[in-house]
Amino acid sequence: MLETDKKVLGQKIKMYRKIKKYTQSELAELVGLNEKQISRIEAGQNYPTYQTFVKLIDALDINISEFLIDDNVKFNYLEKELMSIIKSSSERELKFFLDVIKPIKKNLRSL
Repeated sequence: MLETDKKVLGQKIKMYRKIKKYTQSELAELVGLNEKQISRIEAGQNYPTYQTFVKLIDALDINISEFLIDDNVKFNYLEKELMSIIKSSSERELKFFLDVIKPIKKNLRSL
């Protein structure tokens, strides 16, 4: 079933928009809305129409399964953001990230 909570739906749209580095205005232009309509959807004030929803997931390159959720599944913006960075990184960048993250993680565990 499609997510029925307007707030969660809006948060997901906003998260994916930010991952794609679109402004609300840019996303609105891509889907044929105005910025205020995108703002209301992201704020959980309005549901997008079915046609707008399809345009949003297409513009944001989202798989529809992202919205087919169990009530116990939590939305994790940071994980998605990190995965986006990792997927778009070169091998050299990934090695650098690993060299930086490992000692930080080790030190954080000791706190």
